[in-house]
Amino acid sequence: MWLGFGVFLGAACPGPTATTTEGSDTTTGNTDCLVGSVGCQCTPGGTCDGNLVCASKICVPLDDTSTGVTETNTDTDQPTAGTDTSAGECAPANGQPNAACGPEEPYCSTLGACVPCSGLASCAAVDPATPACDETSGLCVACTESDASGCTGATPICDPETQTCHACTRHDECTSGACDIATGACFPTDSALWVDGAGDCDDAGSGSEAEPLCTISEALTRIAVEPQAVLVRPAVYDEPLAVPAMSVVAIVRAGEGAVEITGSADATLGLGSQARVYLDGLEIRDNELGSGVACDAGELWIDCTWIRQHHVSGVSAVGCDVRVRASVLHKNLGEGVFASGGSVKLENSFITENGDKANADNPRGGVALAGGATATLVYVTLVGNNAYTGGGLSVECEPDAGVEAVSLRNSIAFNAVGYSTFNCEGVELVSHSAYSAATDEPNDDNLGVATAEVPMLVTADMAIPGVYRPTPGSKLDGVAMFEGGDPDVDFEGDPRPTDEPSFPGADQPPP
Repeated sequence: MWLGFGVFLGAACPGPTATTTEGSDTTTGNTDCLVGSVGCQCTPGGTCDGNLVCASKICVPLDDTSTGVTETNTDTDQPTAGTDTSAGECAPANGQPNAACGPEEPYCSTLGACVPCSGLASCAAVDPATPACDETSGLCVACTESDASGCTGATPICDPETQTCHACTRHDECTSGACDIATGACFPTDSALWVDGAGDCDDAGSGSEAEPLCTISEALTRIAVEPQAVLVRPAVYDEPLAVPAMSVVAIVRAGEGAVEITGSADATLGLGSQARVYLDGLEIRDNELGSGVACDAGELWIDCTWIRQHHVSGVSAVGCDVRVRASVLHKNLGEGVFASGGSVKLENSFITENGDKANADNPRGGVALAGGATATLVYVTLVGNNAYTGGGLSVECEPDAGVEAVSLRNSIAFNAVGYSTFNCEGVELVSHSAYSAATDEPNDDNLGVATAEVPMLVTADMAIPGVYRPTPGSKLDGVAMFEGGDPDVDFEGDPRPTDEPSFPGADQPPP
């Protein structure tokens, strides 16, 4: 089953009348005009024969470059022609941009010649912010496809189309394999810890790529103060995991195949207080005692991860900020996500078949909120979730002193049964979405769907449990409306229309 899931988880100096070919003595135009002689083109280095000087790429007598001002020689009382002491077509000859040079050769070289960036010793000397030479345009730029050395710190990624540096937003953009998305910086490469539970490994070893550790738990005991990546090769890791408090850690799959984490405890993966943790490309499953991931007053970023079949919550967060992207939370007995305080944002994800009234003490369906938590769902598919009698099957808000807030946009919320889709006392803001309702709500921009219609609108993907795909050509088409800042690709990276209505939910059918 994971193999199917893994497939988807996974930017002018006027020229002379006679020209030369650089590096040769051949000319075009007047073949009797020798490079470096009077009236002919200067050498590529901007020099001429004898007392001639290079002006506008042509060798001319020194007098032809004079300012035309005469001065009086106080010794002889004879007029003497004033001369320009610069011997070249531009000045000062400092390797900087020069107004005398055109856009194709905008820099004045140290030889006094107008040149493109390839004629400079260093673009970094022109401006440290533009250290790369774009030979096509001739300009010094922030970065190119072949030279991203100027992209560092909080802007480590080069966009070769715009030739600008930007923050990382995905782990696979970084050579280290991990991105600190909150800051935009890549995790350091040299401090990464490698884990290979199915290969040649040693928990007493260095943890380098060549000498990997055997367990993720051992890697977590070595986490230092600075941000640190744990790169995990495919294997089954039957171990509960605890991330140290106040640490910044990325646990990322390295290689093709499934990284399955199956430990049983209060949480399979627990975050210490104020930790910032990134999960990418993992499968966290089958905790028969507690929840999949538990966060306490920290930050949790989940990408391309499958969290399923836990006894309580898929994700349980208290006072945390949680971000879930392109992931599947499936068949957790209590609820897909529980958040008390803090915030939850879900994008391009499936929250399906959570809440089991027969086997859970207090099932709360797809997303359950308490303590004034806020939830934002954009292009999310909730299907088949269930909750206690009277609860919201897709989104539930507990009747406590906190005031929760819910925004559901461009999403699908089809309950397992009935029409108790939301139970948040009217604080939910729902737009451009399709959800279980007794009527089709003709007076707003949403689509109400009867329970009997659900099988005609979405279909379970047998290769990827928990994924429900919309039916092409159904009335779901045209419900969603893209807004700036929304993900412009769907769950598996397919383009999503940005200038016209489209399908709601995590998956966009092919055109």
